[in-house]
Amino acid sequence: MKRALLILAGLGCSTAGLLVGDARLDHLAGWCAAATRPLLLPFLWRTLAEAQRSGNPAEAFAKAQQLLALLPGWVDGHTVFAYRYALDGGDGDDTGAARVLAAKARLDAALALLEAARPLCGARESELLFAMGFLVELMARNEPGLEAVLAADPGAGPSAVIFDRYLSEAERVGAAASVREYHTFLVPGLAAALLRSGDTAGADAVLTRAIERCAAIRDRALGEQWRATLLAVRDHLRGGTVQDRSALLQDQRLAPLHSFLR
Repeated sequence: MKRALLILAGLGCSTAGLLVGDARLDHLAGWCAAATRPLLLPFLWRTLAEAQRSGNPAEAFAKAQQLLALLPGWVDGHTVFAYRYALDGGDGDDTGAARVLAAKARLDAALALLEAARPLCGARESELLFAMGFLVELMARNEPGLEAVLAADPGAGPSAVIFDRYLSEAERVGAAASVREYHTFLVPGLAAALLRSGDTAGADAVLTRAIERCAAIRDRALGEQWRATLLAVRDHLRGGTVQDRSALLQDQRLAPLHSFLR
């Protein structure tokens, strides 16, 4: 009873504001959305919980999207529901190729949800882009066979390439320095993915870009050390002689490239 009275009071205040304020028709849709939100949110939370208990991931994801439509700027909520559906929404009965294709469909749906949220999350857009790239990486690790499907898709590419694309976009929209530095240290995985696809020129370009970016690493000693490491890797891949290849093979940051350094 008390909750109902509070909701009615809120609606009454909103109505009064509409009547005495700017009541043009082009503001009506926004006002209606704001006025009905307190009524719809408890219902949507309840139906989402019921869908989750029923064990139907697709239904729960649909309910989550309805809820998020009323909370468009909730970056963490978009991320949590997208990850939950993509990573945990598989049907245990799916096997082989059907399982991989279902995983790809879930990933596409989750990324579409996060992509639609980008214009609505303001200064946190770079965080959302990082989450999108990391989700692709996680899905590729968790679902055997998905990497091959991504690599064969002309609009996608290997997971490391997709991750790099999202991080590059995050940098463009103003990612924090920590994200930019993290991007620089991810280059071995990206270069290895390009080498596996036969794109040696692309791998060389990626390494060159990372070498240049090392100057921006805040820890100057770490930046110089990483630059020297990447220079040695690039020299080896170009056919040069590296004095101590064993050091490169022992560096776990270069693990994705170890097969190309032997």
